[in-house]
Amino acid sequence: MAKLGSRAGWSGNYCHDLTAATSLTPGDSGKVFFLNSSSEFTTTLPSVADAGAGFHCKFIVKAAPSGAAYVVTEKTSADTNVIITNGINELEVDTNDDGPYNAGHTTITFADGVAVAGDWIELLCDGTNWYATGQTKADGGITLA
Repeated sequence: MAKLGSRAGWSGNYCHDLTAATSLTPGDSGKVFFLNSSSEFTTTLPSVADAGAGFHCKFIVKAAPSGAAYVVTEKTSADTNVIITNGINELEVDTNDDGPYNAGHTTITFADGVAVAGDWIELLCDGTNWYATGQTKADGGITLA
C-alpha cells in the first residue's frame, strides 16, 4: 500500500463559524466550519498543491441560506474541475434525480431557499483532487457545477 501523504490537522475537534467570504489555508485541515450568515457567501478551498494529501474539512449549514447561497469553490486560479463528488445523499425520495454526483467540477452550492440547517459536505484532498461527500434534507439542497 502506497502512502500518499499526511497532514497535521484538527481532526474535527476545532469548530469555527464562517460568517463572511473566506479563503482556507493548509492550516485549516481537519476543521469543521459552520456556515452561519444572513448574507450568504463563498468559501474558497486551498489549491490541491497547497492543501496536499490528507487535507480534510467539513462544512455544516448552521443558518439556512435565504436570499443567496453558500458556495464552496476550488481555487480557480490554480485548479480546474478538481472536485470529484461521489454522491450527495438526499433524504427526500419523491423524485428520480436524487444523489447528485460529478466526476470533475468547480463548485458545491448550498441552494438558497432549499438547503436547511444540518445539511453538510465533507472534503478530502489526495494532492491531485478534492473528494466530496455530503447530505441534504431536500431535493436540490446541494448542487454541483
